Amino acid sequence: MIASLYISMMPVILGGIFNMLFVKIKKLSFLRIPIDCRMSLGGKRIFGDSKTLLGFVGMMIGTSIFSIIWGFVLKISDLESFNLIYKYHGNTLIFNMLTGMLFGFAYMIFELPNSFIKRRFDIDASHRGGFPVNILVFIYDQTDSMLGVISVLAVLGRLTLHEYIFGIFLGAITHIVVNLVLIMFGVRRYL
Repeated sequence: MIASLYISMMPVILGGIFNMLFVKIKKLSFLRIPIDCRMSLGGKRIFGDSKTLLGFVGMMIGTSIFSIIWGFVLKISDLESFNLIYKYHGNTLIFNMLTGMLFGFAYMIFELPNSFIKRRFDIDASHRGGFPVNILVFIYDQTDSMLGVISVLAVLGRLTLHEYIFGIFLGAITHIVVNLVLIMFGVRRYL
């Protein structure tokens, strides 16, 4: 099951890394439009400056590109049968492109409630508040996008509830490990 989850979710992992680099491209700064259009609710920003159109576009493009590439890699390496999605759907260019876009969109959409809640409690992107709030925020930070991504996988790959919960757990652990590696290489500043 672990191998199948990683084989199925590799485009999301690679798309997330791609997006970290994509949002740093200065020529694309015209897309750094906050999703909340700088609107406030109760005197506080809805999502804040870190959730931008550029991030949505980058994540959707990245996961789409890597879904196409990964589909091809799986096809030529005979690992296609380990992908949970391909058990029920064809490994085609169009399907992979659309699925990748859906994964990227779900990843970003499911981060928005977290940003909304953190704005309500004045928790910024790099600080998570004091104990015990910081532990809850850390856990939610690592699982919010996984809830969306694994939900898409659950529908396309017909996961059981047990597989869904395990996928979120494994996704959160993977999210932490990937972020630590990105911090080591200076791509990311904080966990």
